[in-house]
Amino acid sequence: MFGKSIPEHFATLLSKGYLTETDILKTADGFFLVYQSLADLLASRQILDFPDSAGERLLCSSFFDDWFLYAVPGQTGHTYSLLKLREQEQDAKNGAPADGDTPGVTISFIAFDCQVLLDCLAEPTDEHRAQLNREINRVVAYHRQQHHKDLKRYFQSPKSCGAYLVAEVYAKRIASYAEEGKLAVPEAYQQLLQRSISYKNSQKFARLPSFVEKLNQAAGYTLCDSEHIYIVDPNAPTEYETAAILATHTGNTSVYSFAAEVEYHAKFLTPLTKLRLPFWGKSIYASAIRADMTVGDTEFEGPAPFHREDSHIVKRHYVLHGNNIYQKEELLP
Repeated sequence: MFGKSIPEHFATLLSKGYLTETDILKTADGFFLVYQSLADLLASRQILDFPDSAGERLLCSSFFDDWFLYAVPGQTGHTYSLLKLREQEQDAKNGAPADGDTPGVTISFIAFDCQVLLDCLAEPTDEHRAQLNREINRVVAYHRQQHHKDLKRYFQSPKSCGAYLVAEVYAKRIASYAEEGKLAVPEAYQQLLQRSISYKNSQKFARLPSFVEKLNQAAGYTLCDSEHIYIVDPNAPTEYETAAILATHTGNTSVYSFAAEVEYHAKFLTPLTKLRLPFWGKSIYASAIRADMTVGDTEFEGPAPFHREDSHIVKRHYVLHGNNIYQKEELLP
């Protein structure tokens, strides 16, 4: 189905039987996404745990269940990395060894060495499992990393389609968790909503609740309240439901805002931004190297142009993708 266009390591995963073709999504401009988490991919080979640096065995399902492989075209082939698609979780809150609970999307601009994953799948020794754990953490968590030029080049172009596919996949993934037509809003959004009530004149807290209220008015019914998003079909969220999911889970009020935020991060990956800012304690580069779309207390509501639908960067995305958001060659099953 994909022919020669498929990334080499994804072709290997297919040929070894670790994936099927329906697990791989692709846009017309060459962005590929493996829609099977690393935890599920490892579980297909009965790799259910790994040793940490202290030798304690940790569950793959608690740490790798939100991370997915993706690839973009480069000058000498495809470059691979990882992105996070996380729903509201409770593992860390309940004291279990696990990663964070806060929902959202993170796209890393650090290249991932797929060979480490292939080695672990082929021979799941503790050494290979530990190597894979280190490689994943290098891409998704470790400080002082370097971005890959192919990843920056792809995502800094407003014409690129990959971020739109990621936004749709995420909205569909979150909608699938609805039960009896209801999906609980994330805890971070509930906290933001409470702060917007307490601080009525604060744009920092009012932006998203105000948008959701306008969304309810446009839909003609209560699509989202302080506790739930109401989903008609968990397998096919509507445009309004998708907007509500993105707003309450990623802080973006449209797929255009989402794509603009990814572009914004990529453009800040320059040598100058590596300088540490005294008042912040870190560099802009350290924040930009992983585009993190989430609802949090520290988001820069005012200065962030990707959070304003009337900003130049968001309007440009609408002009480029508004009529045909993106050309997707493979639909989600």
